[in-house]
Amino acid sequence: MKTKRVLKKGVREKFIIIILILVAIYAGYRVIKSYNSVNHKLGKIGYTIDEINKIKELDKVDLFLTHDYHSKLLDVVTSKYYLEKNLDTYLSYYDNNNDKNINDIIAIVNVGANNEFYTNVKETNINDGFAILVNKYYKLNEEYKPDNLVDVSNWYSYGEQKVNEEVYTQFKKMFNDASNEGLTLIINDSYRTYEEQENNQIKYGDELAARAGHSEHNTGLAIDITSYDYDGSNFDQSDEFKWLSTNAHKYGFILRYPKGKEYLTGYDYESWHYRYLGKDLATKVYESGLTYDEYYAYYLEK
Repeated sequence: MKTKRVLKKGVREKFIIIILILVAIYAGYRVIKSYNSVNHKLGKIGYTIDEINKIKELDKVDLFLTHDYHSKLLDVVTSKYYLEKNLDTYLSYYDNNNDKNINDIIAIVNVGANNEFYTNVKETNINDGFAILVNKYYKLNEEYKPDNLVDVSNWYSYGEQKVNEEVYTQFKKMFNDASNEGLTLIINDSYRTYEEQENNQIKYGDELAARAGHSEHNTGLAIDITSYDYDGSNFDQSDEFKWLSTNAHKYGFILRYPKGKEYLTGYDYESWHYRYLGKDLATKVYESGLTYDEYYAYYLEK
């Protein structure tokens, strides 16, 4: 007859103690692991479970772990035109302008409009060609002279005008296609020298004229368009303007200073001011719905 083996009392007690120790070690390990987990760390900073889950989906956990909690940090990072290099500036600007929405703050900081106009000025990259950016933060130097300027025939303009040769070619195509629809496009202003722009600015001041070096007219790539019976005050009421609004990009031109974007461009709405970028780039900018300042900052700026 087989006998049942029974652990001696001392051995049994030692076995139970070992089991309890292992259980305690495992429990401690779970506590430490939980304490060191991403969820715990983010929660300790101040994020909710919903926010933590969104942060983990973004695969930007380290960014959030290295910043203090901010109620708008997640909104900033998930904004379409967010640039990581500007993160701290976005948050700082929001703290002082929390009446603005996040997308506006992103745009303002990206283009540099969180600074006063004509401050923090950089020299324009003239190697950008037709993509060159000139505004109140990007300046052409006094020695800059555009290449390939040609005279514009009086058939297409008022007064003596000059523009870049390719701009002229594309404008004539646009003129002819508009003319086929009974519309007339006239160049009212175009290239200005640095000195001419300087005189304009002295005459009209910052409210009505860009400072020399900060005007797109210095590049030979900008034209002011008008038509019969219209001027700058009412050009946007013309059929020509309506046609340009949906067709100008096909010839390489964009409306440079659109309505409602003055706080980004630094200029009042100018329904007559068109800038040549080339057909491909102009179409991309048009389809993006961005000002050129925004587009350049997000997609083109090195």
